[in-house]
Amino acid sequence: MIIYWVIWFYLCLCNIFYSYNVWGRIVLIITFLFLFLFIGFRYNVGVDWYNYLFFYELTKYTDLKSVFLGSDPAYNILNYIGHIFGYQDTFFVNAICSFLVLFFLIKTALKLENYWLVLLIYFPYHLLVVSMNYSRQAVAISISLWAFCKLLESRFIQFSFLIILATLFHKTAITLLLFLPIFLSANFHQYKIINIFYIGISLVLLTIIIYYSSLQDTNIYLKSNKDMSSTGFFIRWTYHLIPLFLFYKYNYFFKKQNYYPVIRYFCILVLFMLPLGIAFSTLADRFNLYLIFFDLFVICTLFSYLPKINKSILLIILILFYSAQMYLWFFHGIWAIKSWVPYQNYIYNYLINSVF
Repeated sequence: MIIYWVIWFYLCLCNIFYSYNVWGRIVLIITFLFLFLFIGFRYNVGVDWYNYLFFYELTKYTDLKSVFLGSDPAYNILNYIGHIFGYQDTFFVNAICSFLVLFFLIKTALKLENYWLVLLIYFPYHLLVVSMNYSRQAVAISISLWAFCKLLESRFIQFSFLIILATLFHKTAITLLLFLPIFLSANFHQYKIINIFYIGISLVLLTIIIYYSSLQDTNIYLKSNKDMSSTGFFIRWTYHLIPLFLFYKYNYFFKKQNYYPVIRYFCILVLFMLPLGIAFSTLADRFNLYLIFFDLFVICTLFSYLPKINKSILLIILILFYSAQMYLWFFHGIWAIKSWVPYQNYIYNYLINSVF
């Protein structure tokens, strides 16, 4: 467990002491290389480790046509290639997924400029838990981050392409295309009532699509263990509390921007997840993971405009808040001690067993 806290302490120090200059970017790249080895070369870490091994074995007996036409084809193609290369387990697949997660994350982090802040927000759950367990959705979420950066730049074709790419890794990402009409209609203020009507309809469609997706999902933890990924949904939803407060407090700032309808829609979806989670906690938990972009964008955008003293206060609050969340997960969660401790790594195991 110590290694997780050491990484967290390091990221906190980077936020406190590192400046955003050339040297900061060099250290950032080194940090991402380490995270790539840490996440991509993990061994027997994550509650779904053996489930993914099972799916990997299934691919061995599947022809290429079935791989392309099946569920989450991009992920299954990686499994297929892994068998061609002769890997006995998900070593190759995890490494590629880790690279994709961190590649799109670093692009997003550099785009949002406050890249150490991005890592501070993203690490406690999306890197530590999601990327080290739900490999398929972790890639889809990371791709969606870059997709939303493109949407806010009015690059609709690139946004659509990236969301479709994310969907090839995890089908739930297709729901993110619901954002596109919100942005396209942003300049038509005279049709405000239509915009409101669309938001209402989209919430209904969102619920139906995610529910249907969960029924079709081949993942074991969604079929035979529905509560596994949702028992802590309401605790995980609290990750949005600080961004929600900042969005409400500084709403006048966001209203001046052309991307305001998209961020407001994010806010609506975050709030909608709460009642949805009461009825369908697993569904809400799955989609809630994609809403991390709201947290990243609101906090990083405002951080650049806050006075220095306010920046320091916000940073302290964030560090204390996320540290508390990690503490709850490690010491009061069901799966952390069972599936993340002790941390094991292929490289470390090889050095110990074959070199030293």
